[in-house]
Amino acid sequence: PVFSAAQDAVLDRLSDIIIPSDEQSPGAHEAGVHKYLDLAASISPQRYEAWSRGIDAVGTAAHSQFSRAFMECTREQQEQIVEQMARNEGEPVNEIERFFTSLKPAVVDGYRYSEIGVREFMRWEGNKFDVSAWKGACTHPEHQA
Repeated sequence: PVFSAAQDAVLDRLSDIIIPSDEQSPGAHEAGVHKYLDLAASISPQRYEAWSRGIDAVGTAAHSQFSRAFMECTREQQEQIVEQMARNEGEPVNEIERFFTSLKPAVVDGYRYSEIGVREFMRWEGNKFDVSAWKGACTHPEHQA
């Protein structure tokens, strides 16, 4: 892992706020998306640095608004911070907003590629082939030798 346990916990919670559990399927936390995020950061030093700055910006926002660390905030307070992160998603103007525009698609990818995302959300059941029409051999005369 490239992120510290504290950073990993923040990424896990942010992911879970972006894709929460609902009646349709488990969310990003259950899918282990934070592990995908760590892997994505491990192969890109630029991403690691940007996300580390973003995690710091989330911590700064939590301290300035709620006088506590992000992970010590209530879920409602954490969701308020994520709302602020997403405020200018199309044109981010500060570190926390740039972090969100980079993090959100990675969370979606991590969820989509997880076993939960593939099997429970996308309902993929594996490759299935209908071989009932297969005759067992090629029927072209030139291949009958």
